[in-house]
Amino acid sequence: MRRGTLPLALLLALAAFFFVRGRWANEKQPQHNPKDYALVEPSPITPWREPAHDLAALFLPATNYVLESRIVTGLTVEIRKQLGRLMHPDENPFRIHRVQHEGQTLGAILITRVKAEHGGIEIVMGVETNGTIRGVLVQSQREPPTVAGAITNASWLAGFAGKNAKSSLRIGVDLPDVPAEARSSAQSIANSVRDQLIVLSFAEMPVEARERAQTHH
Repeated sequence: MRRGTLPLALLLALAAFFFVRGRWANEKQPQHNPKDYALVEPSPITPWREPAHDLAALFLPATNYVLESRIVTGLTVEIRKQLGRLMHPDENPFRIHRVQHEGQTLGAILITRVKAEHGGIEIVMGVETNGTIRGVLVQSQREPPTVAGAITNASWLAGFAGKNAKSSLRIGVDLPDVPAEARSSAQSIANSVRDQLIVLSFAEMPVEARERAQTHH
């Protein structure tokens, strides 16, 4: 065998090996539809799933809504004091759906998600222009039947009406009681509702009040 023949043959063999190996890997690699990722990757922003239904339930006869995003970065220190925790990524900017009827603002819709024992619970809140709750709806939940029945019960949800950011929203005290197995999830909803009202109260502050709060901290 002549010198130089072996290295060339070896090089060709290696090239063929890696070519075949690459094709095999591509065939074994599962192909993903981009839509698949939307099903499994959580979004920091909770979607509003049924605007028409919720507007009719909370703000009849609302005709439309306008989405606003309020940046509250300069107020985070005071907001954290009120919340008793760090702010979540979806709380700044704070999203407010302004509900309108014939050009007049009727109130706001807030959408949030709370972590419960059996998964996320998505909440839709209607808030009057004075900051009091008009109504609360559960738009999505994964709780067992007994718990789900309690937290979606219209009579229990009606207990939120008229409450504001200063209400403690304790189950069995400020809000109707629920079965023992549902209390944890119910209190999680109540805490989330109160937190949304607190952040809203800061997001709605006039410019002068915002400047005073920022200077103070």
